[in-house]
Amino acid sequence: MWGVKTRTVGTWWTAKPLTDKLLDVGVALFWAFHATVYLAALLRTGNWADLGLVVFYTLVAYFFIRREPARRTAPWWQTAVAVASVFWPMVGLRAAPRGLWVGDLLQALALVFMIMAAVSLGPSFGIAPADRGLRTQGMYRVIRHPLYAAELLFYVGYTLANWSWFNVLGTAVALLLTVVRIRWEESIIDGYDAYARRVRWRLVPFIW
Repeated sequence: MWGVKTRTVGTWWTAKPLTDKLLDVGVALFWAFHATVYLAALLRTGNWADLGLVVFYTLVAYFFIRREPARRTAPWWQTAVAVASVFWPMVGLRAAPRGLWVGDLLQALALVFMIMAAVSLGPSFGIAPADRGLRTQGMYRVIRHPLYAAELLFYVGYTLANWSWFNVLGTAVALLLTVVRIRWEESIIDGYDAYARRVRWRLVPFIW
């Protein structure tokens, strides 16, 4: 669990199979590229949201390099659904000419929570369902899936700031995919049942 690992520096890398190393580096470069895209946008427009996304995607790239080898992995079709859910907002959400200012506020809060959740998750970071070690510290003391909760909050904020029924549908699909991924992840991580008894809520305290 978080904070109790005793492996020496560097063993996190040598313990990985070559295929995992290549995959992790490739995915890290992909997210690093996203970080540079938002950095360029930040320098061009000074938009605060771009700053938050630069920090978040930089952390994602770093944690993909540092992540633990998987002890158990999901079937290929679950991996495919998980990857598709990551790219879904890119096609399922679109800028719109009208919206509510509260959407910008929700996006700001969501970005802060996304960064906090990514730091809490640390080297267990991943996209496909897999057992890379149970995390119970940081935001994981409050809810079981804080990163998913923060991402969904961001999508809700984006929809309010760019109001359209297309975006409402896109956010609903993102929620459905997230619930499916949660079910799969909870069934594959060793020791999860005991953790779930301690931390009851998955996404929203007192609701679910």
